[in-house]
Amino acid sequence: MRIEFCGRGYRALRARTGRVLGILMAVVFCGGSLIQSGRAADTPPKDLAGFGFGVGIATNFDVGGRRVGTASVVNNVVRVEDSSSNASVSFVLETHYFLQSWKVPTTSRGRCQANGGDSIFNCTEIAHGPFVAVEIGGGNNATTTSGPITGYGMGWMFGMRHPFQQPASTSSWNFGVGLRVTPNAKVLGDGIVANQALPAGDSIRYKTEPRYGVMLMSTFSF
Repeated sequence: MRIEFCGRGYRALRARTGRVLGILMAVVFCGGSLIQSGRAADTPPKDLAGFGFGVGIATNFDVGGRRVGTASVVNNVVRVEDSSSNASVSFVLETHYFLQSWKVPTTSRGRCQANGGDSIFNCTEIAHGPFVAVEIGGGNNATTTSGPITGYGMGWMFGMRHPFQQPASTSSWNFGVGLRVTPNAKVLGDGIVANQALPAGDSIRYKTEPRYGVMLMSTFSF
């Protein structure tokens, strides 16, 4: 109805003021109505719940034991020189399944609206569900022998987005916490203990073993 009114108004303005001035005045008075009409035809928001994929960064902390990067013998005592891989930052690729989502108003009105413009930010959609992740290049384990994938993780994740942004998509910013497993963590060999005397006739040796920890990550899904 508003578009029809603007159309009649434009014709009347054109008859009185001429074509160019009529167009300018029609844009000023009716531009908002035309934009609003275009928004009404926008694709409705997609549900955030369901399968999704994400890429981001993770911080990892071992919950037990001690990894060793390098060690040496000083006055016949084993000294660890590098244990930085006990806490590491890495890139992660993850897939998740959000079980359920809620639209939470962020204004005092207490409701979510899809009116276009700034009002699309008055509502935040929050979802949660399990995730599985692979870690790329974590700590000092990203070598040619161990391969690019240095750890695995699984846990629980929360995702957030503004549901009424266009074009409609399921992109979201996600936060997750879970259990991380490193299958090839480097540690001191059997019988060699940090800050203790090196066994007679022995030398610094290393071995690899699985190590468990906590993974905290932030990803962007698409």
